[in-house]
Amino acid sequence: MNAPSADGSEMDYKRTILVSLPFMAFMTFWSAYDGIIPLMLKNTFHIGDTVSGVVMALDNILAVLLLPIFGSLSDKTKSRYGRRMPYILLGTLFAVLGMPLIPLGDYLYNFPMFIIGLGVVLLALSSYRSAEVALMPDVTPSPYRSKADALNSLSATAGTMVILACISLLVPAVKHPDYMAVFAVIMVLMTASALILFFTVKEPEAVARMQEESRKLGVVYQEDTVSFGGKETLPADVKRSLLGVLACVFFFFFAYNATSSALSKYANVMWGMEGGSYATLQLVPVIVTLFAYLPMAGLAVRIGRKKTVITGGLLLIIAYGALFFSGKFSPVLYVYMSMIGIGMAAVSINVYPMIMEISTPETTGKYTGYYYTASMTAQIITPVLSGAVMEFIGYRYLFLYAFIFGVITLIPLLFVHHGDVMKMEETAPQPTGQMSGGLQELSLIHISEPTRQEAI
Repeated sequence: MNAPSADGSEMDYKRTILVSLPFMAFMTFWSAYDGIIPLMLKNTFHIGDTVSGVVMALDNILAVLLLPIFGSLSDKTKSRYGRRMPYILLGTLFAVLGMPLIPLGDYLYNFPMFIIGLGVVLLALSSYRSAEVALMPDVTPSPYRSKADALNSLSATAGTMVILACISLLVPAVKHPDYMAVFAVIMVLMTASALILFFTVKEPEAVARMQEESRKLGVVYQEDTVSFGGKETLPADVKRSLLGVLACVFFFFFAYNATSSALSKYANVMWGMEGGSYATLQLVPVIVTLFAYLPMAGLAVRIGRKKTVITGGLLLIIAYGALFFSGKFSPVLYVYMSMIGIGMAAVSINVYPMIMEISTPETTGKYTGYYYTASMTAQIITPVLSGAVMEFIGYRYLFLYAFIFGVITLIPLLFVHHGDVMKMEETAPQPTGQMSGGLQELSLIHISEPTRQEAI
C-alpha cells in the first residue's frame, strides 16, 4: 500500500511500518512502567511517594543525559548493518535480559534485584531510543516525514492499547499479583519487532533507496554545516529556527504533561469523579489523537508544518481555557478533551520532522537526542511545578497553568523560518540534465522545481 505523489513517486508504507515496530514495542514497556512500577514501589516495597517520584523520574533523567550521546554515537557509527541497527539490536537484547528481574524482584520482595533489573532496562532503552527514532527520517524522503511520523505514532498507540489490554487480562485482582506474564508479553514483542526489522529492512539499502526517491522528488540533501576543529557550526538563522522548535517542544510538554499526569486527582477534587471514572475523560484525547494523526499529517502537507503546529497549539489553548472555567462536570468536557486530542496530534507529529529538516543525514541521531532532551526535561520539571501550584495555590489553577504555558509554546515559532514541509506540488522532478533558474536554498534541503522555488 503506497501513497502516490504528484510526480508519480510513492511513499513506502510497508517500510515505514516495519521501521516503526521497535518503537511500538518500546512504548509497550513505558505503558507498563507508568502503571505497574508505582504499584510495586508502594505495595511491595512500601516506598513513600516522594522517593517513588524520584524513581519514576529516572527514565526522563537518563533520557536527558544519554539520548543526545547515543544519538550522536549512532550518527558516527559505520557497520555493514548500518548506523542505527547495531544499537537497536544490542539495546533490545540487554533490555530483554534485564526485564525479568523486575517482576521477579517484586514477587520475591527482593528490592536489590528489582532495582538492578529496572536500571539495566532503563539504560538499555536509553541506549537505542535515539537511534530507533532517527531511523525513520534516515529512510523516509522529507516530504513524507510528517505522514511517516503519524504512522509511527499510530504504531505506538497500538502497542499501548495491546499492553493495557494484557494488564487487564493477565494481572489478577489479588493483594500481591505476579506481573511476570505482562513483562513476558513485552519481551516477546520487543524481540520479535527487532528481529522482524533486522530481517526485512536492510538499513544501508533502505537509506540508498531513500536518497534515490528524494532525487526523483527533486530533493537534494546537502551538508550545510561547516566544521571547525570537529565542531558543527549552523548558520545563525538555522540555529535560531532549531532553538525555536526545541523551545516549542519544551513548553508544549510543559503544558500537556502537567494536565495528563494530574487529571485523575483534578477530576476527583474539582469534578467529584470517584474511583476510575476519570479514565473515561482521559481516554477521549487518546482515541481522538489516534484518529487525528493522519489528517493532521495531511494538513501539514497542504499548509505547512509550522501553520499546523500553530493550529494545534490554538486548539490546546482554547481547550485549557475552557476547562479552567468548568466548575463542575458536564458532558461538554468531552468536547474540550477531544480538542486536546486534535491539538496534541497536530503538534506532536510535526515538531520532530521540523527538527529533522534542520538536521543533515549525518546528524539525525544527534538532533533526535536534542528533541528528547527538550521534551524529557519538561516532563521532569512540570509535574513538580504544577503539583506545587495545585498544593499551594489551588487545584482549580491546573488548567490556567496549562493555558499560560500553551500560549508560551507558540511564541518561539515566531523565530522559526526553517524546517517546514515541502508541498508535493513543489517537488516535481527536473528533466535529466536540466534545472530551471538555479536552486534556491531551503534550510538544509534544496528543492528543484520547474516553475518556482519556495523556502521552507
